Amino acid sequence: SKTSKTSKSSKKSRSRQCPLKPIPILEDGFDDEPDWSAIIEIAFPPWDTPENGCPRLDALGGNLVSGFEDFPEAVANKFNSCYYTKAFAGLDPSKGGYPTPIDTHYPYEFAAPFLKQPGDGSVHHCNTDDNTVDIGSCPKLGNTCGKDCAKITDDYGIGHIPPFVPLAAVRNAYSSCGAKNICSDWFNFNTNGCNIKKSVLDDLVYDQFGNGDEIRFPGPVIIDGEPSSTYFRLEYGGESPACDGGNCRGPHYCTEDVADEGNIWGDFCPYVHTGPNSGKYRHPHIALAALELWIANQCMPENCPAQWLDSPNGQGYATNGETATSITWSKMDDEEDQMSQPAVPYMWPTDGSGIYPGFDDLYPSDQCTKLAPGQYVTEIAGLGPSCTA
Repeated sequence: SKTSKTSKSSKKSRSRQCPLKPIPILEDGFDDEPDWSAIIEIAFPPWDTPENGCPRLDALGGNLVSGFEDFPEAVANKFNSCYYTKAFAGLDPSKGGYPTPIDTHYPYEFAAPFLKQPGDGSVHHCNTDDNTVDIGSCPKLGNTCGKDCAKITDDYGIGHIPPFVPLAAVRNAYSSCGAKNICSDWFNFNTNGCNIKKSVLDDLVYDQFGNGDEIRFPGPVIIDGEPSSTYFRLEYGGESPACDGGNCRGPHYCTEDVADEGNIWGDFCPYVHTGPNSGKYRHPHIALAALELWIANQCMPENCPAQWLDSPNGQGYATNGETATSITWSKMDDEEDQMSQPAVPYMWPTDGSGIYPGFDDLYPSDQCTKLAPGQYVTEIAGLGPSCTA
């Protein structure tokens, strides 16, 4: 089966000698599980982590645990070591975020444009005059075949798929030496820079997850005690006891009152922020960008530096909020707390009076769109309510 718990390709990862370096392996992980933290930190070097570890709460919506109150200090040209929210994605790294999938040129994002609409720049294409719509209910491109499935169409090819799918496909193909010459087969700097060619990604994804005119895949989780074929440890989704009430949304840890509200997009909730894994969440698109650059640096070291900010994709990154690919945020319960939950009742957008970005932070004054470099799907989403009134 294409979506079995383990991947045939991963079984071969140590059976053949490759001309390039082997992917770093997590010492205490599953068989041949990559050390994604180490790979990410090569491309996105982190701030120093506090001596005791990342700050954490005693419960969702609770208080800081004694001994874990210190947050890391921002360092120029480095990235947050204790990560709780994607609110600052696409903004200057000093604010605590990482590049968005648009910034890393993730080809299966199919993001909505920036029109001051709910979900601007996200994979959800909202076309409504209701500011309180559940953004998560707005459609994703190509996701018409059910959960964990994307259609392949003439217009767009493979529709939106989560980054952990191509991440698994690239990892497996690289580790099994599936390409005759990875450097020449996977890369063309003149057309794709330090990113793997999309045609190659399409083939790798379809070879491992294709089924007719669909891509089908399991979640990046443990199934019956074994890692799925897309397993990604750094998701840290659904940990007990924090999520025992069915209140979490994937890797987003919502309190029960937020979950019960019914119209709050789970992405506005923070990532894991209780227990020993607090602050350790990392995006799979960041892992994919780091893996691509790690391979490209071996193949084209003169063109593809080891660190993402020095690479072609990093040039001009986050120089201006008005051209950033950051999503307009919702009103939060505590506008100054990076572990905060969304406000109940739900309000979107935030007014930007705290640390969370609103229209004034992300759009030119009195304009309903902006020039944010990237590729967008423009025929589904509509202008936001403030622009149609």
